[in-house]
Amino acid sequence: MLSERKKKILCAVVDSYIETASPISSKDIQENHLRDCSSATIRNELSALESMGYLVQPHVSAGRVPSQKAFRIYVDELMHREPLTVAEVDMIDRYFAQKWSDVEDVISAVAKVISEVTHYTSVVVKEDLSDCIKVIKLLDLSNGQMLVVIVTDSRLLKDAVIDLPQNFTSEMLVQAENWLNKIFVGRHISDFINFRYPYALVNSQFEQFNALFKKIIDVLKKVSLANGMDVVTEGSNNIFNHTEYKDVNNARCFLSTLEHKGELARIFTDTDDDNLAIKIGSEDSVPEGCSVVSAKINLGENVSGNFGVIGPVRMNYSKVVAVLDRISELLTDMLNPKEQQ
Repeated sequence: MLSERKKKILCAVVDSYIETASPISSKDIQENHLRDCSSATIRNELSALESMGYLVQPHVSAGRVPSQKAFRIYVDELMHREPLTVAEVDMIDRYFAQKWSDVEDVISAVAKVISEVTHYTSVVVKEDLSDCIKVIKLLDLSNGQMLVVIVTDSRLLKDAVIDLPQNFTSEMLVQAENWLNKIFVGRHISDFINFRYPYALVNSQFEQFNALFKKIIDVLKKVSLANGMDVVTEGSNNIFNHTEYKDVNNARCFLSTLEHKGELARIFTDTDDDNLAIKIGSEDSVPEGCSVVSAKINLGENVSGNFGVIGPVRMNYSKVVAVLDRISELLTDMLNPKEQQ
């Protein structure tokens, strides 16, 4: 549990580091943030925060820089929500004053305005989940594995291979296939993605299939998501404006991440039910040294989306969150007018 003074000092270190990209000294903290604290007190608090894993000292004589742990508590508890400037609000509003003919135009405009206002790389993921499931097939491969295949009214979704539970008989496989088809056939993928698998197991006769059903449903979610997504990025060159990507290897890794659209879609859509998600570094299944801030939006019947930015851990989270909040409001007003009545 951090004391209020430690929280203030940690917040000051993160804010200063976001702005300068340089290690922060006790003198910096005192002169710019906490004039009522002595340098000795601030130094002691910085040492304590370092021992707690919130700060790192690159060199003995250098100041401190925040760790990923520091950025996590910063966005969860310490960050001040700064309002957008008048110029930034006007820039966003000008994009939404235009008339768009389809969802693809909306997605393109959203990607451009996010990149332009935040100066980070923007990502928009559209999930078209309107396909209706026609059949699910489970095929025993006779090697301890089964093949799972989903057929919808417009496509054959990519198959997947999973391990069979021990002592799983061909009769049990038929039972499992029948039960899955009873649950999912005739449903849209949008229903399927939001499906909560324990509902399928209320009948006691299928308790033996618990582990298998969970595996299958997890696989089917991933397969259907991967086949129903479009990913749009904008402003990939913006990374070169940030100190972290002056290093050629860092820049190469970042650009490689943008090329793998499926993985990028997973990062932006694999979130909880909360509208806004902030993922920081590898502990949040994001590429090392990167952060992702994303928001959800309903783009129409059976079509949903996630949009946001990917950039360095040293990101101006407050500004990015404010931009996404503003765009979320405008998109909701434009695409779902009935909800506002």
